[in-house]
Amino acid sequence: MVHYSNSILAGLAAAFLAVLALGTFWTNDEAARITSISIGYSITYLCFFCALWIASRVPESQQLRRVVVLAAISFRLLAFTLPSSLSDDYLRYEWEAETISRGLNPYRISPAQLSAPDHRIPGYDFSAVYGPVLEFAHWATYQTGLPMKTSSSLAEALLLLLAWRQRWPTWRWMILAWSPLSIYEYWMNGHSDSWLILLLFAALVTKGLSSWIWLALATLTKWWPLLLIPIWLAQRYSPPGLVAYALLMSSCLLLMPVHEWVTKVRFTTGFLGGWQNNVFLYRFLSDKMQAIGIAALSSASLPFLKLGLAESILCFLTIFLSFSGNIHLWYLGWLLPFLAASRWNPLPWLLPVRRPTYESLDMDCRGSIFWLQIFHQEEWIE
Repeated sequence: MVHYSNSILAGLAAAFLAVLALGTFWTNDEAARITSISIGYSITYLCFFCALWIASRVPESQQLRRVVVLAAISFRLLAFTLPSSLSDDYLRYEWEAETISRGLNPYRISPAQLSAPDHRIPGYDFSAVYGPVLEFAHWATYQTGLPMKTSSSLAEALLLLLAWRQRWPTWRWMILAWSPLSIYEYWMNGHSDSWLILLLFAALVTKGLSSWIWLALATLTKWWPLLLIPIWLAQRYSPPGLVAYALLMSSCLLLMPVHEWVTKVRFTTGFLGGWQNNVFLYRFLSDKMQAIGIAALSSASLPFLKLGLAESILCFLTIFLSFSGNIHLWYLGWLLPFLAASRWNPLPWLLPVRRPTYESLDMDCRGSIFWLQIFHQEEWIE
C-alpha cells in the first residue's frame, strides 16, 4: 500500500476529474446537465473517502503532498469553468452588487420593487438579508467584471492557504482540499458560505484582539456566529477584543436601524424561513424558536466541558444543524475546517454526510444530515 499509495491517489484524482468533467456534457440540455452533475457529485465522494483513507495511513512525503496539492488545484480550475447549474444564488449576488453600484441600499429594496427583469433571482420579493461583509465581497467582484463565483472561489482558496499554514498532516488538509462539497458548492455554484468559514477559521487560529475581529467579520457575513460568543468568552476572552467586536457590529447601524436588523437576522436563521428540509432532530420540536434556544444553550454549556476551541465549534455546529429546520447541502461545509483542526477523528462526522438529493429542475440544492447511521432515514416536509 505504501509503495503504490501515490499512484493510487493519482488514479483517484484522475477519476475525480473525469467525473467532474461530466458536468460539461449536455450543455444545451438543462435537465440532463443537472442530472449528470448531481450523479457526479455523488460518485466523487467515493474517490474522496478512498483517497482520504489511503492518505491517512501512509507516511508523509513530498511526493504525497505534491499529488494532493496538484489534484486540489486541478479540481477547482475545472469546476470553475462549469456553469452554476445546481443553484441560481449567484443571480441574487449579482443583483445586490449591481444595486450597490447604482448607489442604492439593497437592504431597503427588493428586485420586485425595482422590477428586475430576471424573475429567477432568489427571494425576488425580499430585500438583502446577509451581512455587509458579503455585500462588499459581491460588490467588489461585480466591479472587476469577473464571474460572481470568483468571490466564493477566492475565499475558499484563501481558506486552503490558511489551513496549509497550520502544518497539519496531509490527510487532514485533504478534508478541505478534496472535499466534493467545497469544489462543487464554492467553485462551481459560487455559494458565499466560503467567506463565512474563512473568517471563522481565521478567528479560530488567532488569539486576543485579532480573534474577536475575525469573529465579528464572520458574523457580518451570516449572523449565526453571534451564538458562539459564550464559547469565545470562555476561550478567547479579551477586553480589547470585546470592544472591537462591539464597534464592528454597531457599524451596521450606519446602514439600517437596529430594529430592522433584528428582522433581517430573524429571517436568515434558517429556522424561520417558512419551510423545512431536515427532520432528523427537528421533528421533536413544536416551535421553530426552540431550535434557536437549543443552539444558544449548547453554546453556553460547551465551555464547561473544557474542550478545545475547534472541538467546541464542531459540537456546536453538530447540534445547530441537527435541530435546524433547514439544511442546504452547502451548510455542511461549515464543518470542514473544524473537522480538520479537531484533535478527534473526523471520519465519524464525514461519513454520515450523505450524497446530495436534487429535485429535477428545482435549481435549489437540498440535503439532509444524519449524525448516526442508525437514524438513517429521509423525509421531506413541504
